[in-house]
Amino acid sequence: MAIKTLSIKGMDSKDMAQKAKTALKDFNAELLLFFASSFYDTSSPAKELSIAFPHSRIIGSTSHSEYCNSDYTENSVSIMAIDKQSVEDVCIQVVENIEQKQLNLHNLMQQMEAQFGGQEEIFNHFDHYVGIVLFEASAKAEETFMDSLGTASDILFVGGSSSTTENNISKVYVGDKSYNKAAVLAILKTVNGYDVLKTQSACILSERKIVVTKSDMQQRIVYEFDNRPCGEVYAEVIGVPKEQIQNYFVSNPLGIVAEGEIFVRTFDQIKQDGITLHCGLPEGAEINVLKIGDIVADTKKALDSTITYSPAGVINFNCLYRTFEMLNKELTKQYCSLFGRYNSIGFSTAGEAFLGHINETSTILVIK
Repeated sequence: MAIKTLSIKGMDSKDMAQKAKTALKDFNAELLLFFASSFYDTSSPAKELSIAFPHSRIIGSTSHSEYCNSDYTENSVSIMAIDKQSVEDVCIQVVENIEQKQLNLHNLMQQMEAQFGGQEEIFNHFDHYVGIVLFEASAKAEETFMDSLGTASDILFVGGSSSTTENNISKVYVGDKSYNKAAVLAILKTVNGYDVLKTQSACILSERKIVVTKSDMQQRIVYEFDNRPCGEVYAEVIGVPKEQIQNYFVSNPLGIVAEGEIFVRTFDQIKQDGITLHCGLPEGAEINVLKIGDIVADTKKALDSTITYSPAGVINFNCLYRTFEMLNKELTKQYCSLFGRYNSIGFSTAGEAFLGHINETSTILVIK
């Protein structure tokens, strides 16, 4: 078997890692990807997994909640072990201090691509190279980082931002180390190729185009739409009193529509004379107000239209707000049954990466 997936609950990280070692005792993992409830961070999950799997490359993230095959869990660790039958080679780098405004990734990407023979090799076998990016969410730098990454490399990167349980511990991991305000980059040379898909279960509520006329991208605050207070315009579009708009932030997010593709932005909270978002909006951006549809049906449609074969493994970066929506509507069992058809893991992310930084979306990497 080229990929194995498992969900583990342990007393601490050492117990968890030993259980994983037992479950994977006859498996030679080239790459170990894990999503660990932030409950485990105090006992160093990456360090314990590195001890248990000294010959494997290890990357991971803290999580609010986890997915594995057909299960939704909390206070657990979801692990995907990948051997050379599915991923021939992997290059991993950490970029620290990603909150710095000036970020040039060209040299780093050239170094990473050189491990595989350089840009020409990757271009000639483009359907075999894919990237995973894991952000530590507190840096709030995903937008600028993804822009820099897109100009530095033609490799498609998909991933998500760390989330946390009640203890508010947010980390990303590489090897035996943990990082704050950092991004983990991994380029995978797949044996049989890959697919990437995005589903956001959002559609346009109003055809009215709204222009962002005053915002602070760095702080992720929007102040004005169409030269008027943003809350006033938002309330007008969705048809509710301005005092009630916070109740609609999740069910009616915002969307940038490009060539028929929707890229979701979600309000967070009202702050002074503006509204904060989970993903910044630049001045001049044209947006629509959206409505959330049927997450289960839309996800099934997206999976079935893309995965028409038996994949080796599926990695699901699913927005935490989508998880909350499914919990509220008791849909997690139906949703997880869709992924139970594959060797799959995932976690509830604090933002998703796919041609930029987005919200209320599931970005999915399929390894053939």
